[in-house]
Amino acid sequence: MEDLRKQLEELKKRLEVLEERIDPIDEVMLSIKARLKRKLETLPELDEEKAAKMLKALANPDRIRILKMLSERPMGFKEIKEILGVESPTVSHHLKLLLKTRMVRKGEKYEITPDGRLFLRILEILSALEEVEENV
Repeated sequence: MEDLRKQLEELKKRLEVLEERIDPIDEVMLSIKARLKRKLETLPELDEEKAAKMLKALANPDRIRILKMLSERPMGFKEIKEILGVESPTVSHHLKLLLKTRMVRKGEKYEITPDGRLFLRILEILSALEEVEENV
């Protein structure tokens, strides 16, 4: 019995070490997975028009670049503008659409939302599927 207690204590210690080593990105992905699971349980009827408008709003290379930049860290307007190398009205337009679709939120700086991270992940999966299909 004492051996079992020692083994249990050792397992608890290992679990604590593993929990400390969890990457923040993994935590975000686990959180997204839990949110998706909850949403899928009560998934509303798909509104094709609304879905098409959202995809159209996001179907722009600069907006995707903004999401990718913000997935690395929050940024201010001026920094986004400088990295993209486009005029202020264009950046404003892109950010307005990203805010409207709730892919980005604005605090002191612009930052990506969990929905924005999920959208980027979906794009990565779609790109990977396309690559697999091309190699077949």
